[in-house]
Amino acid sequence: MFFCCSHGSMSRRGSLPPTGPWLQRLRSHRGFTLAKQRERVSAFTLAELLIATGITTGMVLMLGWMLGSLMGSASRTTERVDAFRDARAALQMIERDLRNLVRTQWNPDPFTNPTPLPCFASAVSTTGVTLPAAYFALDSRYPDPATAGNQNQQLYALTADRTSASSGDVCAVGYYCRWDDQLHAYSLRRFFHDSATTFAAMQGAGTYAGDSVLYTPGSSDAVLAAYIWNLKITLYDTAGTQSTTYPCICDVSATSPRQLPAAIEISFNAMSPQAARTVMSVSSSPNDWMDTTTQNYKRLILPHAYQFRSRINLP
Repeated sequence: MFFCCSHGSMSRRGSLPPTGPWLQRLRSHRGFTLAKQRERVSAFTLAELLIATGITTGMVLMLGWMLGSLMGSASRTTERVDAFRDARAALQMIERDLRNLVRTQWNPDPFTNPTPLPCFASAVSTTGVTLPAAYFALDSRYPDPATAGNQNQQLYALTADRTSASSGDVCAVGYYCRWDDQLHAYSLRRFFHDSATTFAAMQGAGTYAGDSVLYTPGSSDAVLAAYIWNLKITLYDTAGTQSTTYPCICDVSATSPRQLPAAIEISFNAMSPQAARTVMSVSSSPNDWMDTTTQNYKRLILPHAYQFRSRINLP
């Protein structure tokens, strides 16, 4: 009796492993609990992974957008710098050419006393030493398609520029804005004829080589700067008196010569390529570039226009 009670006590205390249906139910309950826990742990980890993936994707997209915006801004800045650098280089080239300006010569010199106004005909009787020609001309040799009241001005002159395989150094140069029918925009062009071509034109002109003979701009003229318009030339005498006479052709003839100005001021407007593309996509008319009263000029051109100006002392 004692042994049975002791054995029963040991069984109730768990000294022996449980058996029977009760053990099966216990094992089944624990297995279901662990499976649920594993399922809950796996579902929570997947949700965290999805959230982390979404956050990472958002950050990558945001960084990509910021990088693209910075690269676009840098590209636009570079385009603007390049365009304005070309404009400044064009002014320097004009100054270099006009420093070597060729003058007609008379005997006696009709401009020593008194000093006349810019391009003003002298009353002194002279004898021509060099061939009478349009040595310096402000005239519209290129037919600007803009309206007659708002056109780009043009500058042409004979300069001393030594070229290869040539016996002389008198060359014909010119600067003007040319309209591009394909781009729907203006560009600053440089007309140039070497000394051989210029000498042949002067020889074939007879008694007087006018601007129509010496200066013949064409579509193949070199482009100095794109998106340049509103080219203006102002003349100054030795006293600083301003003259806006246009057209003005100096040295029309040896019998009634016109003096060269003491200095000229050149100005034009420039625009970055990005701003110009916006204008070109909306307008195909040169008048929108030259007429400051149009809505396209006020809305699309004026806010992005930069003016370049330089005063050049003539020799």
